[in-house]
Amino acid sequence: MSTQLRNIVTDWGGFEEFVKEIHKNDDVTVERNVKLTGTSGASRQIDVHVTHKKGPYIYSTLIECKHWKKRVKRQQVENLYASMDDLNAAKGVIFTTIGYQSGAETYAKAKNIEIFVIRDLKEEEWGKPGKIIEFYVQMFSKTILNIDCQNTMAAAPVGTTASLKQELSLKLGSPTTDSQNIKAINQKTKKVETIVVPENQILSSHKKRGETLEKYLEGAASHGLQEIVKKDFLINDGEDCIRYMQIDVNMPFKEKGELLQVVSKGQLVIIPKIVMEVGIKINQFKIKHDRSSNLVYALAVEDCISGNTFAVSKKGEDSSTNWNTLMKNPVKSSDDVLINGSIMKVTTSGFFDPNEVSGLKEVELMIK
Repeated sequence: MSTQLRNIVTDWGGFEEFVKEIHKNDDVTVERNVKLTGTSGASRQIDVHVTHKKGPYIYSTLIECKHWKKRVKRQQVENLYASMDDLNAAKGVIFTTIGYQSGAETYAKAKNIEIFVIRDLKEEEWGKPGKIIEFYVQMFSKTILNIDCQNTMAAAPVGTTASLKQELSLKLGSPTTDSQNIKAINQKTKKVETIVVPENQILSSHKKRGETLEKYLEGAASHGLQEIVKKDFLINDGEDCIRYMQIDVNMPFKEKGELLQVVSKGQLVIIPKIVMEVGIKINQFKIKHDRSSNLVYALAVEDCISGNTFAVSKKGEDSSTNWNTLMKNPVKSSDDVLINGSIMKVTTSGFFDPNEVSGLKEVELMIK
């Protein structure tokens, strides 16, 4: 639905009907184009009449609607005050779409008559980032395509005569870890003991001692993913798409002063360097939402006496209008406020299936 006043109200009759509409609720009776006879015996035409009953009391509000191309003059306010006096009305109100001359405002304030202007909501009055919310979402996920353990060496545990195998069997992404028995010298007793350790446990002090190689590699893959995530770019001018990238994550343990030592298959595997190919999957799509999409109408009602402004809106399923006071001084923009055209980034845990990139050809990625 349109939220512009010119599309909602096209003539004076439609304006009166709209003013009647925004006053409807369960507590009052609202009538349009009513003729009432005053104490003077004169018949007075009222655009919108609102009656509120509470116990034995009846409160009458007279509303004048001016769908004009010029500002309301003092004379129109005086006329309303005369009707209030003749009809013993509790309140008098004027609604217009343009505004009031200064004399009309002064007289209305003196006689406790409320005067309003109905207008379109300003962009900032919708709340940040505006009436239309439009931003991009990029969902990043990772996988491990290849692990190159360079110049590995193997050492047998104490008392083992089995042949050495420079191999690793990894269970990436698995929540469980296999265990193995190995023989080692107790540093206090100097005796050989059999101990139980997780498969692929790291023995060197590099990073976390006791962590498994799988966890270490998964962490390194996540680090590589974050190197891509922290860069700001749009793919193909923001079109909805899925794209794949490949990056190399280098782990030069020897160059940093210590070789990586891993217990695998009952032996010690020593690794000077690992080069890991990490696949990055980017699912990009745009989210666009019109805040007025589920509203029958949404306009601003500005109180010309108090300076307060209200947002009046109605959803299709509602029976009455919602009135909400708008802030006079909107909160200044901050880093936490969504900006239209910005990119929201989401990273997923775990790994996507590396077979997704099988057979794909390398192409130039358009980013900006």
